[in-house]
Amino acid sequence: MRILAVETSCDDTAVALLEGCSAIAERVYSQEVHSKHGGVVPELASRSHMKILPGLVSDVLLAGGMDSLERIDVFAATAGPGLIGSLLVGLAWSKAAAWAAGKRFLGINHLAAHLYIHYGQKRQVPFPAVALLVSGGHTSLFRMSSWQEILLLGSTRDDAAGEAFDKTAKLAGLGYPGGAALDIAADSGNPENCSLPSPMADPSLAEFSFSGLKTAAKLLWEEGVDLNDLAASFRKTVVDILVSKLMYQCKELGAKSVLAAGGVTANSLLRKVLRQECTARKLELFLPDREHSPTTL
Repeated sequence: MRILAVETSCDDTAVALLEGCSAIAERVYSQEVHSKHGGVVPELASRSHMKILPGLVSDVLLAGGMDSLERIDVFAATAGPGLIGSLLVGLAWSKAAAWAAGKRFLGINHLAAHLYIHYGQKRQVPFPAVALLVSGGHTSLFRMSSWQEILLLGSTRDDAAGEAFDKTAKLAGLGYPGGAALDIAADSGNPENCSLPSPMADPSLAEFSFSGLKTAAKLLWEEGVDLNDLAASFRKTVVDILVSKLMYQCKELGAKSVLAAGGVTANSLLRKVLRQECTARKLELFLPDREHSPTTL
């Protein structure tokens, strides 16, 4: 079964041609216009999707050896959550293409898609599993009894971890989005040289809050702390919160495996600590490949 999948939930335009669970061809266009505004501007994102999407689809079809949309069996697009205007672009294009070709259309949940990056791979996921979804817009914990039974345990009450990384990098002059730059800076710093709070750090509480942590980092930066030390402390604080809550749920639920998904899984310390903790607890760990974790967190 050939599937043409379109993703326009925020500021990246992505198209993939799949044969079953395997990607034959895929392309991503990152909108750099938002960097000078210090954040995603929804109207600019929507207009860019409208301009870029048709050409991106053509490139993917060409790379996949397809000469017509009529050879596609199923059309799919992100249906939410995300920026309304951006979502509408991908949905409208994909629905119209499906109608014109007389084929099926599927609306895909953005968060489920993150988790399903581990579906159909060479390794089979042993259940029950606990999943950590951590991205620029979402930070959530899920219990997975199977691929069909997924229960939300808790999510962020305010900002997502990825947004916290990007906004802290921005205030430190590392640009936006700057999560990857902050990760690199942290490698040269000492986390013990800065004192940051750990909001909602109780491992038994499957919810998160990063707004106050951003404020604390801002105040330290204004006091003149070293950039690398601030980056190291901020990174360690976020990773400690994420992993401690994840491991608590694994113990409580008797999990056999851990699934991590979302752009923040590109963070080097998070990947390292997850591997260490899962090895110590004999949990099988599933991490996205680097190519499917954005370098800008």
